[in-house]
Amino acid sequence: MPQCAFCGKATTTQEGLKRHIARRPECQRQWALMINDIEADNLNTPDDNPPPVDIDFSHVHPHLDPNPAPSKSRRIIIEEVEDEDGTPFSYTGRYFEPQADAGWVLHEGETKFERYRRHQEEEVEDRWSPFEDAEEWDLAEWLVKNLGQTRTDEFLKLPITQNRMKLSFHNNRSFLQRVDALPRGPGWSCRKVTVRGNKEDEFGAPLEEEVELWSRDPVECVQELISNPFFKADMAYSPAKAYADRAGQHRVIDEMWTADWWGETQKALPKGATIAPIILSSDKTCLSQFQGDKSAWPVYMSIGNIAKAKRRQASARATILIGYLPASKLDCFTPDAHSLARYRLFHHCMALLLQPLIAAGQHRVEMVCADSLVCRVHPILAAYVADFPEQCLISCCKENRCPKCLVGANERGDSLDSPMRDPESTKEILEMRKNGQHPPEFEENGLRAVYKPFWADLPHANIFLAFTPDLLHQLHKGVFKDHLVKWCIDIVREEEMDA
Repeated sequence: MPQCAFCGKATTTQEGLKRHIARRPECQRQWALMINDIEADNLNTPDDNPPPVDIDFSHVHPHLDPNPAPSKSRRIIIEEVEDEDGTPFSYTGRYFEPQADAGWVLHEGETKFERYRRHQEEEVEDRWSPFEDAEEWDLAEWLVKNLGQTRTDEFLKLPITQNRMKLSFHNNRSFLQRVDALPRGPGWSCRKVTVRGNKEDEFGAPLEEEVELWSRDPVECVQELISNPFFKADMAYSPAKAYADRAGQHRVIDEMWTADWWGETQKALPKGATIAPIILSSDKTCLSQFQGDKSAWPVYMSIGNIAKAKRRQASARATILIGYLPASKLDCFTPDAHSLARYRLFHHCMALLLQPLIAAGQHRVEMVCADSLVCRVHPILAAYVADFPEQCLISCCKENRCPKCLVGANERGDSLDSPMRDPESTKEILEMRKNGQHPPEFEENGLRAVYKPFWADLPHANIFLAFTPDLLHQLHKGVFKDHLVKWCIDIVREEEMDA
């Protein structure tokens, strides 16, 4: 049975031993001292290219152990290893400089799935409950993935299904009752938001419109993601710098935990804190064009702890829907006031949706992680995925301005080094405008009169640095269509281009 050489704790598997050493501060320190001694011995040898240290350091890889051990040595080579399912990792030859004061463990805990399993054992329930057996469970999974409710009802009412399969559910209603008996994620709530327009009714009173905001608690959604055992092998809890060479000259940034943002933000938090970098995305979507012109405005969330290869898999469900913003036409406003009203309603609803993140980011929340260990987690907004018009909406600027920097409307595309927008100065300018003042920076920065942006109180967040590139509007339409295509037409003429 593997045993820790530093504290004597015995574990059942070698992977458990690696996880124990990497996540216990005292064992981390002893491990770092051991590596420094080995490093010193290697540096005293005349060989300019010493062989890799013959010690298994695979646990510093985030896929094998989400919390890298606190060695500052860059001479540690990561051998190519295989996961339990035989999947090889391609991070061969990477060198890591972990940050030791992050991702500390408080104690062991129990995930929601482990609690449910224990409940089944205590109640002497079958492991496939509320379904009869493994075959019925597989059928239920297939129905959920491939058929809608109408088709499911039709399938379950077929004579061959009812007479030969002898299922415990005979229609879609009874099937959904069993599905609802399974552990579920964060619940939904609906808030009514009253919007007062600048139009008046026949009695001279302002017209009002009531809209709905559907939301889930974002902190509970973070807990849902970070505690999911499905992501256990793809989860990172602390930052580290990755290098492609022993000397640490060639930096590699390919995951959120290897970038500078995580490490810099970690310095502003208490020692041992665990950051859950929140990735938001939203996009107003037209649902129909010929039957009422219906629209929806979903908001999605993921966390940067999950490896990007897993996070971008649709089947992994690493992105959670946390809300539906109102997509009303706001007919209670005149056409000239409609645009600004839409800006303000968006920020008001987003502020209501993300309100729980303020206290959680400031004061931390104890969460059970995917490896059943409890950490103090600070959910902090790190990235926002949106198209260019929505980026301008979020940054409270006009759509002819850059949502990230202060470049002039007519200077976009020029070779200029424009300063980035600053959240604090932007809030000050908007506050002055709210108080009836007319600061020149309001027009110079191309701002809109949104006096309370939703990101104003989010801790440790810089919304202007959080925007990711918009491939459609900025790359395909912007760089290619608006620039390259026009330049080529000017060079070879339109007749030659279309020939």
